[in-house]
Amino acid sequence: MQHFRPARWLQGGILALSLSAFGVLYSGQAQAQNYYDQFGGKAGITALINTFVDNVANDPHINYYFAHTNIPHLKYELVQQVCMAVGGPCKYTGQSMVEAHKHLQVTTAAFNYLAQDMIDAMDAHRIPIGAQNYLLSLLAPMEPEIVTANGPLG
Repeated sequence: MQHFRPARWLQGGILALSLSAFGVLYSGQAQAQNYYDQFGGKAGITALINTFVDNVANDPHINYYFAHTNIPHLKYELVQQVCMAVGGPCKYTGQSMVEAHKHLQVTTAAFNYLAQDMIDAMDAHRIPIGAQNYLLSLLAPMEPEIVTANGPLG
């Protein structure tokens, strides 16, 4: 059976802290709660984010964006954001995506590499495809707030 995999532009919705608008982006608490369960609750989301950040750290296309990042703080914020996005009890109170990324000169290519790192992490944790697509559908609209530079595709 062929699973739906989002187009490259949709995959581009994942850049690190690209989750701030989740409070208004999802509706239907019952449906979102089901996604929270599919992500394994807070423990599963924490494990997912640990794998995702490890993937990013090992990705030579984008790891330099995080060279001066407080990694434990980044992980905390990402757990809060994903947890909130998928219907969990967490609340993200960090910076807006514009504020968090305005000086980074993020390219579309970097955005897409990071999206693939998240997809790989979700696959490694056996997150169901429908739940993956749900999260990606919330992230994709944030791309214009994060990509601030033109650059090479590599």
